[in-house]
Amino acid sequence: MGQHTFKLQIGGQERSASVDILEVKDIVMFVAGTTDPINTTGGNHHANKTYWQGEKADLENLWSAVKELKPQYLDLHILDKFFSWSGDNSNEERTKAAERLLDLFLRVYSNWTDEEVFLHLIGHSHGGNVINQFTEIIAESPDFPEKWKVKSIMYLSTPFFQKQHQLNHAKLHSDCKIINVYNEYDITQRFVADFTLKNLEILLSNFDDAVIKRGITIIQQTDFSAFDLLGELNINNKTEGPFLWTQTENLLEGVEELFSGIISYVNTFEDGGILSGQKAELLLRLGEIHTWASTQRPIFDGNRTTRRGGYGRSEFLDDLNFVGLMGIANTIFSIDTGIQDSYLLGLLDSISTSPTGITDRIDDTTWTPEEQVQGKFEIIPVPILDKDPYHTRNKKSQYDGFITGVENCVKANKPFTIRELLMRLFSQLIAPTALDGAISKINSLEWVISGANDRAAKTLKANLIQYRGLIQQYHADLIAETDIENTSLAIKPGSLPYLAMDSHNLSRTALFPKAKEALTSAFGSGKNPGYKE
Repeated sequence: MGQHTFKLQIGGQERSASVDILEVKDIVMFVAGTTDPINTTGGNHHANKTYWQGEKADLENLWSAVKELKPQYLDLHILDKFFSWSGDNSNEERTKAAERLLDLFLRVYSNWTDEEVFLHLIGHSHGGNVINQFTEIIAESPDFPEKWKVKSIMYLSTPFFQKQHQLNHAKLHSDCKIINVYNEYDITQRFVADFTLKNLEILLSNFDDAVIKRGITIIQQTDFSAFDLLGELNINNKTEGPFLWTQTENLLEGVEELFSGIISYVNTFEDGGILSGQKAELLLRLGEIHTWASTQRPIFDGNRTTRRGGYGRSEFLDDLNFVGLMGIANTIFSIDTGIQDSYLLGLLDSISTSPTGITDRIDDTTWTPEEQVQGKFEIIPVPILDKDPYHTRNKKSQYDGFITGVENCVKANKPFTIRELLMRLFSQLIAPTALDGAISKINSLEWVISGANDRAAKTLKANLIQYRGLIQQYHADLIAETDIENTSLAIKPGSLPYLAMDSHNLSRTALFPKAKEALTSAFGSGKNPGYKE
């Protein structure tokens, strides 16, 4: 403790004031989270200083609100621009980040190693787990100064693991404040983060989406109203037929281009690496679609204007090689009784969790640090559910049903858990009635086709009926009716992308009052008596 004298202006006259303060330095450190699920740039250190500032640095947000605290306290220092890490969703990268965090503290504040220093760590998402790993490292590191203590940790939407990145109490101040800002609508914190991914940088660096984008663009240029003609009894040979054939040729060109790009990418998978075990199966299925599109496209191209035999529904099915297309579709969508024998869910399960899949480990997460704190420090809960715009949609009961089902599914960890989880998620992307149209069209088609065409159509209908039943079982009706058709919304409230990103990021958009109060109460350097608003 030491005595400090300050000059104040009171009533136009200068006055002196002496106060006794603790000789403590406060350091606030921001630790960004996973910048995206797999760091899509394929590069390193993209979880950087811009993470906290938003699109405009002058906006009132968490970063600016914390910066405003600096002049209010006697010896407050804020590290917000120097620390970065890869942002990859892996245990290895988070551990490297924690090591870099210690190195940065020791380099920037090398002249303070004999000073009493309080560290205040703010981490969003997996940034909180980097902080936890940091506490593990400093507990064992001989380089961490004896007089330094962690005085507060502010967790923002951090998914707390059961096994990885545990909070070590050794270097925490006895009065350390644990601030937990969370949003119940945040599905990333509640289950998405259960899945730690392998470092996909090598795969992503090989990803060239130029061909894929070109294929998608061609497909989008197709006038899909042409296919309504297939429901007509007669198709005009002079106008309607050529129009239908032209649009189908365009669609097939896009499919051919799209799958050409995907196949080229899959061919970059290296033997023994990520997804190498799935390479042959993926190439087989992708190749079947590409071969079908590249074979049928020139047929439609050649028959666009003067097709011998005219234009009709049966002629369209012949040129399309309907049996061949149905064979491919029935392989991919094959399902007899449920998720346990679904070919598609099985393939996705393999891509997710097999030895060569993208998931490194599964570790059930929770929204609260209670198990890690073990009652030894005060936890200040800061729920922000009511700050989420989705809360105004009055879908809380539907959301609770959905999230409870998903969390119970992950916790059960029984056979076919991943398949069930995938089906639960997929069922939020499509309405239960969405397959009714396809099933209805097949029903109508069965009146005018026979033989192999009819058998293939009946098989596809049976598969779609099975999937429709699963979708009806798991669909949670998360999106409000007023939002379903709202094309002005980039991400619809209640959609999986919204709940995984917008709801997850809400905690880092502002310094919420209760969190601010807890943070400032942990500062040790004292308030600056000369500060004026």
